[in-house]
Amino acid sequence: MTPSGHIPVEAITHYRQAMDHWSKGNYETALKNLKYAVLIAPNFSTALYEMGRCYERLGQYPEALSVVNEVLQINQTHIEAEMSRKRILDKMGRTR
Repeated sequence: MTPSGHIPVEAITHYRQAMDHWSKGNYETALKNLKYAVLIAPNFSTALYEMGRCYERLGQYPEALSVVNEVLQINQTHIEAEMSRKRILDKMGRTR
């Protein structure tokens, strides 16, 4: 994010492309776009959250958990991320 707190247009563009791929079930391509968005705007918590969802859909639970934990470090009140974290831990057979 920029000092003013706004997300750069390039990051938003990659995020939107990712969501288009997500809606078509192209999770690997969506993940690539989300990685670019987060590279441009590291605190773009919405893009990070969606990265976690992509990793989860791809069965890459450790990666999904890591990203969701990042989201929760940025925004401790991100309800969807907390729910995802619990679901991923369950899939991994863990409680923490």
